[in-house]
Amino acid sequence: MANMGLDFGLERKSLCWKQKFRWEFSIPGISQSGVNSLPPSKSARPSIDFKEQEAQHLNETIYYPVKPDWKPITLVLYDLAKQYHPIFGWIQEIYNPGGNNNGEWDVPNEGFKKNGDLSMLSGCGDPIEIWRYENLYPQSVDFGDLDYGDSEHVVCELTLRYDRAYIITQ
Repeated sequence: MANMGLDFGLERKSLCWKQKFRWEFSIPGISQSGVNSLPPSKSARPSIDFKEQEAQHLNETIYYPVKPDWKPITLVLYDLAKQYHPIFGWIQEIYNPGGNNNGEWDVPNEGFKKNGDLSMLSGCGDPIEIWRYENLYPQSVDFGDLDYGDSEHVVCELTLRYDRAYIITQ
């Protein structure tokens, strides 16, 4: 049978499919392997739009991409019973409602913005794609609702803003 070029290279045995359930999101002290962090439940890879510059040329309009606009991502973490809550600890770095600053904002220290890595994993657990998110911070935090009639796990949902994202080449 003749190859008509319609297989798109999918017949190769070396091909490794990326799957939605094979990933890990690591933010030091927040979501990573370790005692003082929370395991992730749901997240996303980055999303980008480009702001455009318009140029008038004779009788037409031409557009150029000018600035990248990275969209916030949502990270859902399982909320485990711990002495120290890592998300609230992160919030307290700039806003401490019950601490010494009487609920006032502090100037964010250098550690408030954190880098994070999203790793897409192979079936053996090896990283096949690593996204680096630079300067993450919680734009909003939802500690979730409670319901006596629901037996689901409690989660904490973060909307994370970041400066930029890129793939780390290995």
